[in-house]
Amino acid sequence: MKPAWRRSIRGYLLLPHLVPVLVVELATATFAVIAWDGFPPARLLVPLLLAMLGGQLAIGATNELVDLPSDAVGKPSKPLPSGAVSLRGARVMTLVGLLLMIACGLPFGSLAFALLALGTGLGVAYDLWFKQTAWSWLPYLLALPLLPIWVFTALGRPEPRLLWLYPLGALATVGVHFAQALPDVAIDRQAGLPTATSRLGGGPTFLASWMTTLSAPLSSWIAFARLDHAPDISAIAAAAGMTILFLAVNLTILGLNRRTGFAACFPLVALSTLINGLAWTITVAP
Repeated sequence: MKPAWRRSIRGYLLLPHLVPVLVVELATATFAVIAWDGFPPARLLVPLLLAMLGGQLAIGATNELVDLPSDAVGKPSKPLPSGAVSLRGARVMTLVGLLLMIACGLPFGSLAFALLALGTGLGVAYDLWFKQTAWSWLPYLLALPLLPIWVFTALGRPEPRLLWLYPLGALATVGVHFAQALPDVAIDRQAGLPTATSRLGGGPTFLASWMTTLSAPLSSWIAFARLDHAPDISAIAAAAGMTILFLAVNLTILGLNRRTGFAACFPLVALSTLINGLAWTITVAP
């Protein structure tokens, strides 16, 4: 394989933000297993994953197209400014992603498709209008809890109690946004962008990412403690332990290298939030 081909393939893999896409696909599959109480048949699981993948490709490619002017100055090695991916290629990925989402999402029914389209629309709205504003956290707060709600609905097992993920996980979803934006704080501040993270700065954004993430198991424990017949919260306790472990790992990495610690914050925070969301789902929808 020629080096140019390797560079192009790598560019197309990185263009839609590979790590977040993999995390979302893993979350979709795991919530599907919980909803089905076992592995769903391939005729359901495969289109479910493809529908979510299509939306994520569209969101990620749109994000890179919007960021191209600033990336050309601050991040010239990224796929678009480096030339590894063409403008046409990024636009094609956006269109193909949307078509894949529609083709694989529609068969699950109108309500499930509406939820899927809403989540994808919030992601695109973040790219186009919210990302460089003080409201950049809002699409995360609205979109992330939709994932398990959509999965359960698509598989014909809607669970109204999952709506509690909004008040209980609100701060944690904001923490995911803070963690994802953390490596770009310095560049955003230099560009004068009025985002919440650029106003906070690197250190406070790191702290806020983890404090909001830790709020998820704490708020779940408080909510269940107030019930007359509280369910078994061993899953939530385990999730809290994993969150603290991931925080300790991140602090260790940060102590060794600040830049690497900031980069590691997003995957660790995202996994912690996913685990806490799974724990809540297992607890309320056994």
